[in-house]
Amino acid sequence: MNSTGKVGFGQGSGNKEKIVVTSKEDIEGRLYECLKNHELPDYLLYTDTGGAKNWLKLDGSETFPVARKLKVLLEKNLDSIVRFIPTGMSLVSVGVGNGEKERIFLEALVKKNLAENPTSGKVSIRYYPIDINGEFVDIALEKVDNLPIEKEGIVGFLEDMAILKKNWRLPVLFCILGNTFCNYEPEFILQLVHENLEQGDLFFFDANLLPTEGSDAQSARKSVLGTYASRENALFNMYPLLQYGMAPEDFDFELLLAHINSRIGTVYRTRKSLYILKNTELTVGTETIGFREGDVINMGFTYKYTYDQITAFLDICGFEILKTFLSEDCTNAVVLAKKRIEK
Repeated sequence: MNSTGKVGFGQGSGNKEKIVVTSKEDIEGRLYECLKNHELPDYLLYTDTGGAKNWLKLDGSETFPVARKLKVLLEKNLDSIVRFIPTGMSLVSVGVGNGEKERIFLEALVKKNLAENPTSGKVSIRYYPIDINGEFVDIALEKVDNLPIEKEGIVGFLEDMAILKKNWRLPVLFCILGNTFCNYEPEFILQLVHENLEQGDLFFFDANLLPTEGSDAQSARKSVLGTYASRENALFNMYPLLQYGMAPEDFDFELLLAHINSRIGTVYRTRKSLYILKNTELTVGTETIGFREGDVINMGFTYKYTYDQITAFLDICGFEILKTFLSEDCTNAVVLAKKRIEK
């Protein structure tokens, strides 16, 4: 059950608020229910102080450069991207993490807004960093503390977008960055965004891709497995079990790259599992969950699309692409789109 409330943020950090749509108790309750059903969705890996620290550690490791490469692509094309963004839009970013990429984006948007109205010294930008981890929201707000914008953090789930949108000022530039888009079923995430964006809003997201099928595709698939099955990523995925009482020798992590049939043909998706190696228990809050040797905990996934597959899903789900930017090796993309006006 979601709970909603406002809390002050940061002594001396200005007039900012953090809206809590999903509390820590809500998160812990979800974790218990999921583990009881032998499931561990990816969003539960990023929660609390430990989850935040572990993600920042993984993001900085040499073996897991996914989000960093997307950030580089954003920086490289920043001026061109900003040309397509009207002044005065609110920036909403879901899964904001530590807010580095949003800070880069907002600096460019502030510069554009001031250039178009230089005498005011103010900009009509409002920033909404959103994450299920309240600590990330705090960090993201602090990162833009010296920018002349309004800001309001929100702690909540993307799935609750219909509730979240009640808090932001239209029109919005709705962002899903850091490859988060690929961690959802494609038609689910696109339909959710489509249903909750208004006609004047824009949709901006990035994705780590497979190159177009061909001679490099096989090596690209091997690279995907090497990245996502790395020791650093395995430890990140194991963290919730370790936090709540399991020992490393109690379970094992496995990652596969599977073919998935879809309306646009075959796509690739990682499949992650935790195999319980001996009878064991863990405690979540006041509840204890028992696992037996041979049990399997099913985890989240990451889709690996080609660029053409991304554009096909956008078309199916009613989006018009305004602009895309690809890395030279075609393994990273940023996309700016809007809801298509149906005739």
